[in-house]
Amino acid sequence: MVGVGFSGKSTLAKNISEYFKTPLVSQDALFFEKKKELNLIEDDDEMWRMLLDMCQQRIKELMAEGKSVVFDNVNLKREHRDELRKIAKESGGKAVVIYLDTPEEILNKRQDRNKVTRERHDVKQEYLDDAKARLEIPTDDENTYRFTPETDLDSFLKKLPK
Repeated sequence: MVGVGFSGKSTLAKNISEYFKTPLVSQDALFFEKKKELNLIEDDDEMWRMLLDMCQQRIKELMAEGKSVVFDNVNLKREHRDELRKIAKESGGKAVVIYLDTPEEILNKRQDRNKVTRERHDVKQEYLDDAKARLEIPTDDENTYRFTPETDLDSFLKKLPK
């Protein structure tokens, strides 16, 4: 999954995981699971790297069992996606990149709605702006599938490799 906050990554990741009956690994979910136990704070880059390493280890374990995995994370930079491709290759698998191409207007509406509904955790505006600035849009050579808010979910799921 590749996309900034409020692009729909977690929702789509969950749909893909359920459709293919594959495990879902989520860096955000791991953060909230371990937050109290490890005394985690959101403003710590080292902590996020540690969580990413934990996610990658879990992905390796699942792939070693012969399972496909859906990884719910921003994966903004190509170098991070390259790390995941390497894990897949070493496990005899193949990485697929799903880019959530969500217009700014929709991102803002979702963020505003979340401030009222609190359906998910809030993200500081500076983090969202930084993510938008650092996003390296995946290219075709990364085996990329593009998902927009207009994309039909059922059709999209059917064209993904198993």
